[in-house]
Amino acid sequence: MTTESLTYSELLSRATLLLDESRALSYALAMALARTPRAELSREEIDALCQLAYELQNKLNKTHEVFQEAQQKLRLP
Repeated sequence: MTTESLTYSELLSRATLLLDESRALSYALAMALARTPRAELSREEIDALCQLAYELQNKLNKTHEVFQEAQQKLRLP
């Protein structure tokens, strides 16, 4: 489904879902980093944390795009 075919309500629902997912990923990343001494992180764990940070950034970027589109739709007559 493209964002062009979404209503304003659907865009907000999508943005809310993306924000919720981003918060969960952010919390998981912060907890993992806060609770684990650096010397105890394996290469695989570091890779997994990097992947998590990458996914978080992608979700935040998508959320930003959804909000931008919602703003544009509100400006149209």
